[in-house]
Amino acid sequence: MGYRRTAEEIEEIRATLRDVQFVGGESLSVDFLTRPEIVRAILPRELEPGDEPRLTAQVSRWRSNCVGDFAASAIYVSARHEGVAGDYVLTMFMDNDIPLLFGRDLYGEPKKIGSSSLHRNDGHMTGVLERRGNRLIEIEADLGEDRGPTAVLGRNFNVTYRLAPDGSALVGSPTLMMAEFDQRTTVFRKGPATLRLLGTVHDPLDELEILESRDAVYVETGMRASCVPVATMDAGDFLPLALGRSDFWPALVTATLPA
Repeated sequence: MGYRRTAEEIEEIRATLRDVQFVGGESLSVDFLTRPEIVRAILPRELEPGDEPRLTAQVSRWRSNCVGDFAASAIYVSARHEGVAGDYVLTMFMDNDIPLLFGRDLYGEPKKIGSSSLHRNDGHMTGVLERRGNRLIEIEADLGEDRGPTAVLGRNFNVTYRLAPDGSALVGSPTLMMAEFDQRTTVFRKGPATLRLLGTVHDPLDELEILESRDAVYVETGMRASCVPVATMDAGDFLPLALGRSDFWPALVTATLPA
């Protein structure tokens, strides 16, 4: 019965989650610098800012061995935990619910539904994120020649937590998670880019002030992913950031009951 997994199905699930693979990926990203006080405000207290106040805007698409095909966008913040460098995932958007539930429930990624698209005309490339009819990320890049294959181990910091039904507190303590991505890149291209971040009351990307935008990076890549808990966090301190991961519910009122 599908709603009660058999022992054999549970073992299949475990085998898949022990060897998570994202395949045939294409990613267009731009690093930019912002004000240090913005970085400190959007990072959990348990994370230290990275060597510079760097954020990354990314638009990508993938295949996988666990969640099907999907397109995604994200904003990352350079950070450290106990000397280990990585990127805190500030916000992330999937084009369907399967990768959304996987990343949010298992890794603590702050995912929402959004439409991401990549288009390339020779060396010119665009990446766009839209959500609920609003553009949030626009990248335009002119890419140089392929610089050949590379290998890199990437790290992301995320948070798992449970919000009380009335939004007044977190239930229990949040957990800081660290995901690692063993990445093998077959194509690597860079070039000058323009980046625009726009916003709504639900997704205020426009509050991330761009002081300096760097070259775009385009890769074709695949990677294996794993994730482990690394620290228990302060619930009261993280509550404002937890609520910032959700839409602003007071702005979604369409009707009310009579007084």
